[in-house]
Amino acid sequence: MERTGLLTDRYELTMLDSFVRDGSVDRPAVFEAFARRLPDGRRYGMLGGLGRLLDAIEAFTFDDDDVRWLQDEGVVSEQTAAWLRDFRFRGDVDGYREGDLYFPGSPVLAVTGTLGECLLLETIVLSILNHDTAIASAAARMVDAAKGRPIIEMGSRRTHEEAAVATARAAYVAGFGSTSNLAAGRRHGVPTAGTAAHAFTLAHDTEADAFRSQVEALGAGTTLLVDTYDIAQGIRTAVEVAGPELGAVRLDSGDLAEESHKARVLLDSLGATSTRIVVTSDLDEFVIAALADAPIDGYGVGTRVATGSGHPTASMVYKLVAIADGDGEPMRPVAKKSKDKASVGGRKHPYREYDATGILRAEWFTGQGSPTPGPDARPVQVPLVRGGEVVHRPTLDEVRAFAASTLTSLPADARGVAAGPPYLTTTLREDSAMTDSKRALIVVDVQNDFVEGGSLGVAGGREVAGRISEHLAGHAADYAVIAASRDWHHASDSNGGHFHEPGEDPNYVTTWPVHCVQGEAGSEYAPELETGAVTHHVVKGMGVPAYSAFEGVTDAGERLLDVLKAAGVTEVDVTGIATDYCVRATALDAREAGFGVRLLAGLHAGVAPESSAAALDELATAGVEVQR
Repeated sequence: MERTGLLTDRYELTMLDSFVRDGSVDRPAVFEAFARRLPDGRRYGMLGGLGRLLDAIEAFTFDDDDVRWLQDEGVVSEQTAAWLRDFRFRGDVDGYREGDLYFPGSPVLAVTGTLGECLLLETIVLSILNHDTAIASAAARMVDAAKGRPIIEMGSRRTHEEAAVATARAAYVAGFGSTSNLAAGRRHGVPTAGTAAHAFTLAHDTEADAFRSQVEALGAGTTLLVDTYDIAQGIRTAVEVAGPELGAVRLDSGDLAEESHKARVLLDSLGATSTRIVVTSDLDEFVIAALADAPIDGYGVGTRVATGSGHPTASMVYKLVAIADGDGEPMRPVAKKSKDKASVGGRKHPYREYDATGILRAEWFTGQGSPTPGPDARPVQVPLVRGGEVVHRPTLDEVRAFAASTLTSLPADARGVAAGPPYLTTTLREDSAMTDSKRALIVVDVQNDFVEGGSLGVAGGREVAGRISEHLAGHAADYAVIAASRDWHHASDSNGGHFHEPGEDPNYVTTWPVHCVQGEAGSEYAPELETGAVTHHVVKGMGVPAYSAFEGVTDAGERLLDVLKAAGVTEVDVTGIATDYCVRATALDAREAGFGVRLLAGLHAGVAPESSAAALDELATAGVEVQR
């Protein structure tokens, strides 16, 4: 592999130059890669590109010409140039295996070494992981939608020539059966497939001549493209030329559901009952799912797996999380506190829990220096690099098999193509053996429709959302459970009389304007609320009126009360919107369930001053500690 040292951003080397000059370049440090969130509507992600990244780390060096050019460009000083001439990564890397699932907050990669060597890897880590993970995550959804029918990756003409090779590899990891890209076959061993395009047919005097030429070259088992002129006539000609043992026909235009049904009937009438039907033409997971009942035997996917129109960015980031003040000094956690981009400091150790049937039920991480949790907690990261040497080299087919097994660990509802919240969120957790905390935090309905600008916007809602985020950034580790609830109402439905009837005005007591409809922007968390530390997402009001978070269920279908009891929670802090309605109802239900309850000062907002004041008095009378 060619050297990869210059596949980086200039500012990585200008930072390095400063570290070399001030003597801090060799301080021990840890960097981690993770995604704060999944693309909208995605319930899981699949890690891609790890094998390529490990090769790139091995090749991350600079020769004399590289260093001389950096000096000529004024990027580095002579002192740093000398440092680079001897550079190769000599640290350790741990991470999730390629093909593994990840969720918001999952620490998919941990890089340990000196400040300088870890820093230099940032761009190459993010360049490879962001691209290949986006491809793999989209491809995995398409594979699930195909329900066992094979998919050919054929997007080479829609992206950069090198990105095309990486795309084919990542799609194969996620479960695609083959690729049209020969370089991917040569470099990575991905099976290749392909026969002919419309130009081949057009280059012959007749369609029959084209089919005859292809069959003579590739045999009767080939796939003939039958929609250059007329599909029905193309199928008749294909069977006439190749015989009833024709391998497959390909449809690349028209209403694929309708045309595939007609093609199946026609093929069967011609005796070609074993001839398969393959379809192409701007397919993605949604189109494939819609074609589930059509008599289709395979798919060809190009544009929507190879380009951004089919796979939103993975949004991976690479952050310094721990650093020592010198050799022999202990690592101290460091973290960003900026709004919407806060991070959790310290080296993290992720774990998972599965139920008796092998379904993934929880993922969390312990903090730096925490003891190992109990036997039911399975570690997620594996050693990848030790002392600069790669120690993890599974074959591509082993990675592919592992990726397939990870998908089976998701419940069926998390594997569908319908939009929804992330199935899990990975956050800091201390097992009961490590902490005496029995306290939970409930964040009630901090949603777009309940803050300024929403259909039921509350004054001060956005400010409260930001304050809750600040509270989480500093106190997430204080809680055994952090639950966030959302109204999640049905569309085109009064939700049991909760929405006002058409033609009538809402009374703002028992009937309300339409709000927080599933899948619409108003139902999503307000952007000022950072949800990375949330351990359980609760939805409520699906077809019925609902105010208290205790009326909802988690992504896994659990009642909030059951979650709190299972975690041994005895004390509950309540925050959110609105003080006089859903916050009030949640706090009262928590008291009725026997919990000690605090309403945290400054972390809730009400609809009206009078009703909010009355709610606070009612809560205090019920035994809630109302902080003022």
